[in-house]
Amino acid sequence: MATTSSLGIGTGVDLQSMLTSIINAERAPIRALDTKIAAANNKISLYGTLKSKLDAFKTAADTLQFPSRLSALSATSSDTTVLTASANYTAAVGSYGMEVTQLAGNQKSFTTAYTAGSTFGPGDINFTVGGVAAATITLTGAASSLQDVSTAINNAKVGVTATVITDETGKQRMILTGDKSGASNTFSMTSTLTASGSQASLASFDTTTVGLNRTLAQDAKMKVDGIVISSTTNTFSNIGGLTLTAVKLGTSNVTVQNDSTKITTAAQAFVDSYNAAVTLIKSNSGYNATTKVGQPFSGDTATRTILNTLGSTRTTVPTELSSATLKTLSSIGITMQQSGLLSLDSAALNTAVKNTPTDVVKVLNAYGKAFSDQVTSMLASSGTVGNRISSLDSTVRRFEESQDKMEVRVALVEKRYRAQFTALDKLVSSMQTTSSYLTQQIAQLQK
Repeated sequence: MATTSSLGIGTGVDLQSMLTSIINAERAPIRALDTKIAAANNKISLYGTLKSKLDAFKTAADTLQFPSRLSALSATSSDTTVLTASANYTAAVGSYGMEVTQLAGNQKSFTTAYTAGSTFGPGDINFTVGGVAAATITLTGAASSLQDVSTAINNAKVGVTATVITDETGKQRMILTGDKSGASNTFSMTSTLTASGSQASLASFDTTTVGLNRTLAQDAKMKVDGIVISSTTNTFSNIGGLTLTAVKLGTSNVTVQNDSTKITTAAQAFVDSYNAAVTLIKSNSGYNATTKVGQPFSGDTATRTILNTLGSTRTTVPTELSSATLKTLSSIGITMQQSGLLSLDSAALNTAVKNTPTDVVKVLNAYGKAFSDQVTSMLASSGTVGNRISSLDSTVRRFEESQDKMEVRVALVEKRYRAQFTALDKLVSSMQTTSSYLTQQIAQLQK
């Protein structure tokens, strides 16, 4: 009996195309799920972008919430050649008279002058730095030069730096300089090294030669409105919220005032990030009446909840402002437009800062906290955004599981039809063979 290598050869009917059409129809639900999976993944991606926008908005709200980030104060020095100044949020607004009376210094000491080529016998060098004994420096060579001694001191890193200088007469001295300034960072040296040629040992400093630029380890000192303050360096940190850096001796006035530029910048960043999040939602929530196709966020309850929450936070007066003079964002120039976006009137904000700076900062702090808390709640794993993303992820997994089951069913359907069509092919082929044989036999009988 004849066999077939392709469906339809035996019957003369294109059974392969018929099977393809049947399977194509069976796969229609799978293709429909492909479309749904693509739409869900698109929405997940869009929610990821929205989460990023809300994160940026929270950062801007936190800047308003925390005085340390808002940095609403600035300090200016009337003479920056005498001192420079900066202020943090704890500084008090006002003017202060400053007088730099002493700059911080590092100790600088000199050894005795030695004839060029002098050497030193083996021995130890000991330093006491800031009242604490440093590590012992031991030289074992029988004839170490002054430069060798200097190198050994520097390599030991005891808090003192050594440099060898040769003067115009050819004599050499070692200059020893403390690494740190401040009266508490003095140093002293003892040594058992002896110099060649019956010269003075290295055990003491030269304190008598006129003209040497010796300096003492000393603190910087300054008067603030007559009150003496000191620092081990020329920078005075957190003096009533101020950081002052002395440059030279002299006087200067430091003025601390509210910095409207920093406040305006922070408020504008808040408005811009709010608008970015809201615009993303609105631009993806439309519906095309002609094509009858909605955008990803069309009819999405989660995004509507987000918009409602943001709107409610904006119009609800925080408890911190219940008895304040200014209670709303609009009172400092931040208003809502018809489009649903915020707008900042910089002139109105600057006027408010000029007239009632403390009240403006209170409003920004309170609303910054309110919005930050709400966004934190939205982005939590159990929050509006977190729940929606989890739900969409579950939907995609469910669709993919359904597809896997459908693929199994379609494979069984194809197997069944292929077996039936193959059997039909063989049957028809067999009948055709029998028919041909009978036709031949009849023709022979007729002859």
